[in-house]
Amino acid sequence: MSLLAAAPATRRPAHRSLFRRSLGAVFAVIFLTWAALIARELIDIGLLQSRNGQAENQLWAELAKLQALPRLDQPQALEARMAELDGLLRDEWRHKGHRPPFYLLQVWHEGRLLLRRDPDLSGRDRSPPQEGVYASDSRWLYAEASEPEQGLIVRRWQEKPGDWHFSVAGFSYYARPLLYGLPLLILPVWLLFRLGFAPLQRIGQQISQRSAKDLSPLPDSPYVELAPLVNAVNSLMARLQLRLEREREFLLDAAHELKTPLAVVKLSAEALDGGQDTERRAESAQRLRQGVDRATHTVHQLLALARSGADALDMAQREHELVALVSDRVVLASPMALSRQIELELQAPEECWLRVNRESVGALIDNLVDNAIKYSPAGGHVLVRISDTPEAVQLEVLDQGPGIPAELQAKVFERFYRIPGQEQHGSGLGLAIVERAAAQHGARVQLGTGLEGRGLGVAVRFPREAGASSSPPAPSGEA
Repeated sequence: MSLLAAAPATRRPAHRSLFRRSLGAVFAVIFLTWAALIARELIDIGLLQSRNGQAENQLWAELAKLQALPRLDQPQALEARMAELDGLLRDEWRHKGHRPPFYLLQVWHEGRLLLRRDPDLSGRDRSPPQEGVYASDSRWLYAEASEPEQGLIVRRWQEKPGDWHFSVAGFSYYARPLLYGLPLLILPVWLLFRLGFAPLQRIGQQISQRSAKDLSPLPDSPYVELAPLVNAVNSLMARLQLRLEREREFLLDAAHELKTPLAVVKLSAEALDGGQDTERRAESAQRLRQGVDRATHTVHQLLALARSGADALDMAQREHELVALVSDRVVLASPMALSRQIELELQAPEECWLRVNRESVGALIDNLVDNAIKYSPAGGHVLVRISDTPEAVQLEVLDQGPGIPAELQAKVFERFYRIPGQEQHGSGLGLAIVERAAAQHGARVQLGTGLEGRGLGVAVRFPREAGASSSPPAPSGEA
């Protein structure tokens, strides 16, 4: 028996049809509208039937009184006349196409019951009116017609209109127009939706038929409803095109920048194999080390630039104590400053809390401090300063180097750009990394004058979020 069990297949989400959903919504609205109209009609019919039933009962009571007045002393004639009225009632309801309602009739003369007609309720789920109760109840309507001078009282009970409208027959009566009309509605509505969704399908076909290299914008849609979709797709394609162009330029620049140190490494390695004297071999080894160091530095800078180019949404930002973070980076740069006898000074408050991404801001600090040390003369001074205000936190790095001419300050943020005539080796990526890291935090980078009116001063201003403070965050209570 095999011990390997088949991995469960991942279930793909079921595809839903916007077309069917729209059709269903339309017919749901039709059905709900029909139901609301029927409900209102049934309420109106119920009220009307109750009023009409009471009026009809009173009318027949008055007719019975008029027929009984001349026949109070003729019981047989009175019975015959009431039978004729009963026949008229049945003929009327038969003409309407319905069963005549059950009724109870009593004719009283001077307190004596002259006539009583009881309904035949055998086999019916209905009980006769309660004796001695002369009022309407839940099942019977009561009417009374009297002639006080003659001592005549006619009492009549008639059953309330039934709930025929809520029966199966009544439902079929009201549902018939909807059932007959739906087939006539389905085809036109289906055609309308097909025509309405056709422009959306054409946009999908245009996108699916394109090659992976075709990032040109879609043609503008004449339909207002589709304009946001087309604009969003075109905006996405434009951003993707720009990103691909930047990556292509980045690869070309990186290859060009690495070509020189790799060529130096190759020539130095060949010189070491050439059997030269000790002095030349030492020079070749020195050039080899310099080439490797330059290539290594360039690779590290490229990696830092790639990290700084990550989307801001992908970067986790938390509250960090900026003074401690800057102090750690300054300590790491101290050996390089000591090797050139450069005084590296830090001016900062006791603490300063700021919401940042630690890795990104660390790369920003490293590049600013490294550039300041590298371009400062031996025995010079580099100042790192932190200023904390309620509105923003400003990080400054000032040196005594050659500085940057005002006309070139905008170009130094471009990748691999190096000021002509510089003697120091570099990749031209430092300030590009600084600018990207600052942009991820919504900060601004400004170039100015360094210490004692010379050199370069770089200021990075981090805005504080609304309601943020420079105090440490409250403990979350997590272990």
